[in-house]
Amino acid sequence: MAREVTNKLNAIASRLERAGYSSIAERLKAATENVIRLAEATQDDLRDIDATRGERAVAALLSLVTSDLFGVSVERALAERGKYTAGVFSIVSAVRSAPFGFYDVFSSISGDEKPSEAKKLAFRIATLLTEPAMRAVLAGRQGVEVRVEQKTENGKRRVYVTFAEESNRELLKAPWDADSGLKPLWAEGEVVKPIKEIANLAAAASSGSKPLDELNEEAWKRVVETAERVKEAIETTTRAVAIGALPTDAVLYPGSKHARGLSSYLSQTFTYWALAEGGIELEKVYPSEEGLKPVWRVESEYTRTVEEVLIAGRTALEELLKSRVNLKATLTDVKMNDELKTALETATGEFWSRVNGLFSRWKQLEEEAKEKKGEERKKVIDEIDKLGKYLRVLLPLAHAVEAYRRGELSREEAALAVIYAVLYDGVVLRDEILLYVGGPEKEEEPIMTHDHFTVFWLWALRELGFKPSSVRKGRGTHLIVFRGAELNELVKVLVPMLPALHGLRDALAEFADAFEVVTREVIRAKFGIDWAYNIRNENFFKKLEEIITMAEDYIYRNVTVERGPLDTSGQLPKTAIRFKLGDEEVAYINMYWTGNKLLAQFTGSRESAERLASIIRALGGNAEIRRMGRGWSIQLTTDGIIAIRHGSWLNAVRGFVDELYSKGLIDKDRYEQLVKEIEAGPNVAKFAGVEFSVNYRTDKTTQIVVEYQPTSDVSKNIAVSTLKARGLEEGVHFTVKEYGGYEIRVTKEAYSKAVEALAQSRLKEKEDYAVYDKWRIIRVKKDHKDAVVNALKTAGLEEGRHFTVKWSGRYVIHITYDGLYEIQRMALKGDLEAERFIRDLEDVLKRRYGDDAVKKLIEALTPAREEGAVDLPLTVYDDKGNIVARVIDLRYEFVENGQPVNHCAGEDCRLRIIAEYEAGGDRRQLKMEWYWRRRQKQKGNTTTTYYFEMAIVTVKNEVEAAVLKALTGKAKKGQVWLYADQLDALRRFKPLKDAVDQWRGGGPK
Repeated sequence: MAREVTNKLNAIASRLERAGYSSIAERLKAATENVIRLAEATQDDLRDIDATRGERAVAALLSLVTSDLFGVSVERALAERGKYTAGVFSIVSAVRSAPFGFYDVFSSISGDEKPSEAKKLAFRIATLLTEPAMRAVLAGRQGVEVRVEQKTENGKRRVYVTFAEESNRELLKAPWDADSGLKPLWAEGEVVKPIKEIANLAAAASSGSKPLDELNEEAWKRVVETAERVKEAIETTTRAVAIGALPTDAVLYPGSKHARGLSSYLSQTFTYWALAEGGIELEKVYPSEEGLKPVWRVESEYTRTVEEVLIAGRTALEELLKSRVNLKATLTDVKMNDELKTALETATGEFWSRVNGLFSRWKQLEEEAKEKKGEERKKVIDEIDKLGKYLRVLLPLAHAVEAYRRGELSREEAALAVIYAVLYDGVVLRDEILLYVGGPEKEEEPIMTHDHFTVFWLWALRELGFKPSSVRKGRGTHLIVFRGAELNELVKVLVPMLPALHGLRDALAEFADAFEVVTREVIRAKFGIDWAYNIRNENFFKKLEEIITMAEDYIYRNVTVERGPLDTSGQLPKTAIRFKLGDEEVAYINMYWTGNKLLAQFTGSRESAERLASIIRALGGNAEIRRMGRGWSIQLTTDGIIAIRHGSWLNAVRGFVDELYSKGLIDKDRYEQLVKEIEAGPNVAKFAGVEFSVNYRTDKTTQIVVEYQPTSDVSKNIAVSTLKARGLEEGVHFTVKEYGGYEIRVTKEAYSKAVEALAQSRLKEKEDYAVYDKWRIIRVKKDHKDAVVNALKTAGLEEGRHFTVKWSGRYVIHITYDGLYEIQRMALKGDLEAERFIRDLEDVLKRRYGDDAVKKLIEALTPAREEGAVDLPLTVYDDKGNIVARVIDLRYEFVENGQPVNHCAGEDCRLRIIAEYEAGGDRRQLKMEWYWRRRQKQKGNTTTTYYFEMAIVTVKNEVEAAVLKALTGKAKKGQVWLYADQLDALRRFKPLKDAVDQWRGGGPK
């Protein structure tokens, strides 16, 4: 058997290499010998085999792939030195970042043979082992068994995989339907309980109720508020959602007038509120190719929007049936293979007769429903409901085309509907999007198939002005593909709808952050594990972000920015800056010089403000929209203006500044500083999802100012929550201050009474409050808000009915020096985000303010850097956040003439640092030899010799690169040159600090 297995492994390795997975192939070839020994070892032999955990994992999977599936002892193959299966969860770290993608590659390169049940199950088990909830629940447990067994139940063959403790307590039990290609069914056990608790929280959030008395009230309030914001964002595009969701993802019951949405993604489930207004419930938990997944459900009577779409769609489809539109033309100029083209041509020929049969059946059942009562009528309604799988596709598409023809549906909204369809049932890549078109499920003799649906989709897309690039044949589905020029045209039309997509993405992101904080708190309290639900990791959310990136990229590539003439007729010098796509002006903003800073400002309709904000974001900036009087406003200060790094925009800004200088409206020093800032770029550094502005002030005292200025309670609360979740303490590591006041809007009927009530109170106008008659607004300082509100209530006015109160100021979240110190400590302990934040701080200060500012930062962080705060072992992460190694020891040697010595000094003295680390169960070493490099510089007749510290390291693989980065902050594969900054990083470690100081102190003079 050994020779057969060796040949199989070598063949797989060769295919992996050809597919571009050379590093995996290399490791597989290198491990073959130990894998064979493990695969054929007896229980007693296992103790004596010196194999890495990675090799044991390959052996475990191999035993499933090459042996009879049933009766395989997975426990033996995964044994930890023949005793426990503890540690099994770190064995499969090689596939944890993308197990399904790895399985896809594995399947595609394994020849033409169909993947066996053994192969499928092997990767199903690997996926379960890498599930975050699974790892959290099972961490540290000993004696866990993995059992694989086949059972026949009611004539159906099922495979059960059970993870159980020695006491037979089932931690996870997951059955698959073996007669349907190992289709996952459900999951139960200890691991599922946290997911069910998440479902309770999601249901409570969707209804606005509070699930637990012990839960932090402020944290839960943020969850409910952000869930409401998601609902508001969806309400702005309900028709587009309905047109996109019904043909692809929703379940429609036209007889009982119900709609149901099912999804593994909570972010997607929220959008079902456009179809049905029921609460969010958990349908089940099942073991997918991506790990354990919940299935969320929303079901109720369908919304008015859905009803309108269906009624109008029925009328439109009946008219189309009368005219029997020739659908064959829809196949022209769309690429597809001959077999698929023949199938679709056949479908076009029989399409209308199928529609006629569908309508005849529908009308017949409707007449029967009028005559029947009780149970008999219910049976007829059930039969009408079964037609929903056809009507949900045909009616919305027919409605969309007819509404577009009548001018009731804009082409932009039609593009948004297509995008929603892709979000629900499609794939979004950077240069291609694919829409899946399936057929009726579980129908032996369907009225229509996915061939007919594909033809109707192609017709609808053509009528709406969108031409797909091609159609591909899938497994039980067809794929409508947009790429190249066709994709560009779709994205171009979508651009005006970008504010709606931004609104949904932002609302979902805010809910995700608030929900993660609460779920972590609840799961830790109830189950004692550190795990939380993160919506940002869901595929629906990622697809939405990718679509937004496509639209923003289109704007960035195609927008032109034009600056108008300098206008000095008003109080402040200004210019108008206009944004154009093609010949059409899509937005504008006025830019002012206030005397000490630049200010860009827009005030207008909400729609125009949202469009401008989306364009600014597409160009790399950030813009918050605020209510101002009867309009909506956007303001950008100098930092916000400079953060937009688009060439045309920067030219317009520089042109405005140059003209101000040429007209004598700005002095030379301020002009040169502005030019420097424009060229240097933005001053932001990101931590805990918050973008902080970074400034260096030298007016009174020299200080580094790191702060974030949100203008809404929601933004402020989310930022505070995420900072606390990252371990920072309010009042110590960061502070929150409020500036500004409140805006009280009064109805027309109550306004005069409100003004009179304030005039009779002890409050003083212009000191405590200000009245704006034109807009019926009362602005009040924070300290007097309650007194003003009480005065209005005393006069008989009701909040919410006669007046509303809204915060109109801003908050400042300031990172203190203690906070910077704490974040530096995090970075020293291997925290990648903290490390990136400190690096960005240094970069901003150096670019914008020079070496003095960087020195000030180093002064603030030196105590953390010099305390040798990094303890060993040091966990090493790759760029995706996966643990790949642990540094367990750091040693040093002084080297002279190639030999280790107790001490040396001078040019020939070298410092050798040896980092010992564990990776895959092996102990390995990474060595760096530091030396003094001499450089001579000649000026005239004088030659100056100077020395600098240097080490050259050859990095062989990704793990070594990650280890080097964890130690020095610098890494790449191949030859890496290290300098003083990297030696400073090594000096952080207690075992090396004195050695580095001693070697530097004895350097050549």
